[in-house]
Amino acid sequence: MKNLTLQSWRNARPSLGGWISLNNVHSAEAMANLGFDWLCIDLQHGLLDYSDLTRILPAIATTDTTPIVRVAWNRPEQIMKALDAGAQGVIVPMVNSAEDARSAAAACRYPPAGERSFGPIRAALSEGADYLASANTEIACIVMIETHDALERVEDIARVEGVDALFVGPADLALSLGISLSDAPNEPRFQAALGKVLSAARKNDRFAGIFGYSLESVRSALAAGFTFASIGTDIGFMTSAAANALSELRPGRPPESRERHGY
Repeated sequence: MKNLTLQSWRNARPSLGGWISLNNVHSAEAMANLGFDWLCIDLQHGLLDYSDLTRILPAIATTDTTPIVRVAWNRPEQIMKALDAGAQGVIVPMVNSAEDARSAAAACRYPPAGERSFGPIRAALSEGADYLASANTEIACIVMIETHDALERVEDIARVEGVDALFVGPADLALSLGISLSDAPNEPRFQAALGKVLSAARKNDRFAGIFGYSLESVRSALAAGFTFASIGTDIGFMTSAAANALSELRPGRPPESRERHGY
């Protein structure tokens, strides 16, 4: 197998991703055909479960877009099932220590590098006969940095063998630091936190990514040296376009306020 997104990161090429929050195969397939480098299917906060994953992953596989899954929690059985279903990477939430990171990495790697149990029931079909030989180097283990504790231990987390990338969850990180979501973009403490994550990734040859809460934040993160960023969610794109269309056809009436779909 060949993970095109990991390949681009290793070649120092930034990549842009999208977020799948809806349990709809057609919308996921449409997103995959738009040209995103990767799409993350969100089993933590999205309106999906494992049965949706088994339908959406094959739809994404018809394109060159790399399928990534955010598991609901840092549990080996969740990580392994997502990979066996054909995910080429996992985003693991609430990794707060090196021990947490080691658990996530071990679930992503076959022995002797890790503790992943062999049984790639769909992955072997979609990725080919060399899956076992290449999986350990082509599966992306991405751990989230989204709490005060994780930030304090980010150097230790980044040093864990088998972790490929650190991924900032800006909403939870800001809240954990006592910063409101509206103040975070211009809050020096929040910007310093992003810099700390980026520094830890660089020192340990890891990649750094972030959930983009605006196009401006994505541009800023990539300019600062982050390797990858999401630029929006399926539900966010849909509601934004619908609200803008309504406002165009109702002169003098501003768009309804919309909740930001960011994690």
